[in-house]
Amino acid sequence: MKFKFVIIFLISTLPFFAQTGSININVVDDFSKKPLTSTVTIISTGQQFSGDGNVVLADLSAGNYSFQIGATGYQNQSLNDIAVIPNQNLTFSVGLQKMAVREQEIEGLVLKAKVYKTSPESPVSLRNITSEEVQKNAGSNRDISKAILSLPGVGTTATFRNDLFIRGGSSAENKFYIDGIEVPVINHFQTQGASGGPRGLITIDFIKDVDFYSGAFPAKRNGTLSSLFEFNLKQARKDKMGYKAILGLDDMQLMMDGPLSKDQSWSGLFSVRKSNLQLLFKAIDLPFLPSYYDTTLKVSKKFKNGNELYFIGLGAIDEFKFNENAEPTLYNLTLIERLPVSPQWNYTLGAGYRHLAENGNWLFTWSRNMLDNQATKYYRNIETPENLLIDYHSQESENKIRADRNFRLGDFQMSSGANVNFATYFNDSNLKAITQSGAVADQYLSEMNLAQYGFYLQSSRKFLESKLELSAGFRVDGSDYSGITSNPLEQFSPRISMKYQLSDQFALNLNGGIYYMLPSYTALGYAQNGNLINKNSLKYIKNSQIVGGVEFNGNNNLRITAETYYKKYKNYPFSLRNGISLANLGGDFGVVGAEPLDSRGVGETYGIELLAQKRTVNDFYGIASYTFGHSKFSDLNGDLKPSSWDSRHILSLTGGKYFSRNWNIGARFRLQSGLPETPYDLEKSQLVNVWNIANAPISDYILLNSQRGNLVHQLDIRAEKKWIFNKWQMTFYVDVVNVYGSKNPSRLPVIALERDTNGNGIVTNPDAPQNEQIYQLNYGEADRSTPLPYFGFIFEF
Repeated sequence: MKFKFVIIFLISTLPFFAQTGSININVVDDFSKKPLTSTVTIISTGQQFSGDGNVVLADLSAGNYSFQIGATGYQNQSLNDIAVIPNQNLTFSVGLQKMAVREQEIEGLVLKAKVYKTSPESPVSLRNITSEEVQKNAGSNRDISKAILSLPGVGTTATFRNDLFIRGGSSAENKFYIDGIEVPVINHFQTQGASGGPRGLITIDFIKDVDFYSGAFPAKRNGTLSSLFEFNLKQARKDKMGYKAILGLDDMQLMMDGPLSKDQSWSGLFSVRKSNLQLLFKAIDLPFLPSYYDTTLKVSKKFKNGNELYFIGLGAIDEFKFNENAEPTLYNLTLIERLPVSPQWNYTLGAGYRHLAENGNWLFTWSRNMLDNQATKYYRNIETPENLLIDYHSQESENKIRADRNFRLGDFQMSSGANVNFATYFNDSNLKAITQSGAVADQYLSEMNLAQYGFYLQSSRKFLESKLELSAGFRVDGSDYSGITSNPLEQFSPRISMKYQLSDQFALNLNGGIYYMLPSYTALGYAQNGNLINKNSLKYIKNSQIVGGVEFNGNNNLRITAETYYKKYKNYPFSLRNGISLANLGGDFGVVGAEPLDSRGVGETYGIELLAQKRTVNDFYGIASYTFGHSKFSDLNGDLKPSSWDSRHILSLTGGKYFSRNWNIGARFRLQSGLPETPYDLEKSQLVNVWNIANAPISDYILLNSQRGNLVHQLDIRAEKKWIFNKWQMTFYVDVVNVYGSKNPSRLPVIALERDTNGNGIVTNPDAPQNEQIYQLNYGEADRSTPLPYFGFIFEF
């Protein structure tokens, strides 16, 4: 009774609490990063606040706000869906783009605030996603890789993994940066040689927003073929240390941010997280139990002259076990026998210094990252020396230095810079595998040191009374890996963009460019008898792209875009063992590229994307996107065949609404047509000598991607409720992924051994020679994908 009385008392007294917070908005020139005298308007009320470089909005009632930011001579900008928290002082930085002189001279010109971000270098294929949009996105469970599934051109392989294929390219073609520092690993249990994994490791609560490029990549970023993620971290609180705790079914997390010095010039963000995912997976009877720890931090120093020094760090430790008590379905037993135990750890440390110069700014960055990846597998998981199939251990480490310079030459905006990367790759492994040509035993020790270097220059300017905006640039990249990668002029990478404003609401956009990416370290560092056998055959992967689109910006934050793209690949790494392009790999646990390769692979992807988006207006928000595309890569005969990412149709509908009493409910429906699949070679698979190594049926790559999987659709829902108190707030959330349990994406049968009472495989012809003996196989269908329920509490102080 006492407990009930306390609850009733708290709820009844909520309206009498102050429940207010405040916001600092630092307003700078987006190009030079210098502070501006500006005005901030609360869009819902019209209330205005002004300041010189920093605008303070005090005593705001707790809730969600959108702001319009303006300064004389600059294009208005908006800051959307900002959650004001009781007793907290939040800080945001907003960059405004300078209007051309002719724009400023037009009398009575009224400019609407930019709600959706574009840039002169990337007028197409650039989407900006705020932290709040990620957190309320149904089915994402606060993971950015799952949130962008609402956008066009983005496909995935499985409900529980973050293997993203963008515009028909593999997950190895994606790049990630945090505050200008490259972060190669953003997922737990990341596939080495690619970028996917079952769970993201970046703390979304520390992210201000994310710039997601699916094309039109800026010249300052190297090695990007399919997508670029630019994560922009938020600024820490200025008033005092704040705390946030999450107690969820999937993980537990503690965060803190605030000033680290009395003068508030030093500030910091820190997070540590522990997985509960293994408990959830065990409860819903999945056969594997992943668990992890991760941490994220940022420490920054703001100098009085506007210069900034900052340090970032993130890392993860991943562990993996089998759920021996899982329901013994044929599918579960098959996964347990096939998957290796794969512990992994990684970290990235970096520092940046931004110096405001008289005509722009400098940004100097240094970073170091390391990945340690292991895998162990025994036949039938019986740990004896004779049963050892996989004993893999590899490490990748990099030290990177970059210098970037922004400056103006008259009406031209200029950017230039250089980068150098020193890498070390180590691999000490003992593997047994079945290839198209038969059984292979890899026993090798590989050690490789590698240097990469690059330079870029980019420029943009407005013409025709600012109706036309052009940007052109280039970059060159090289590596000391071999004589065929060392000359940077061989990797000359030009690009050009155009934006033409047809009217106040309509714009025509175009981009074209050539991009290069060095193959993965697993491919470059593969060795036999102490020699890097791919050294004389691997080249930079070349990708030529052209993208065109029409953009409409209407009332009530409505944006509609239509884009078409064409990408042509050359020099793609090609497996000499299996006769397939590595462009077909990277969507599963394991390693991609550790085998004999050459650069004969070619390919092309093309398609059309439609997007309709509305940021929060009148408590509604929504995104609708549709993609039709083709993805083809060469086979052993050089013929273009559908790739593993050739999903012809992808439809995504995402929406939600804020209700009274601080409720927010959202849903997402996704439909993706079946991905190509390679059928099994059952005649070879059932051979005892083959199955005892592969532990599973092997693919018949002669029939590469000759059939398709199931059309897959799923519904995700999310609901959250906030309770706002005087000095803190509490949120309860529930996020259900794949509500009704969709079909398994694969149509391939589940195949396992038919076993006797002792669990041993039944040999149908025991009197035959050993290399001709065959197992009796058991056939079944794949289980439906399992609904994944997540729920928990978020406490903010």
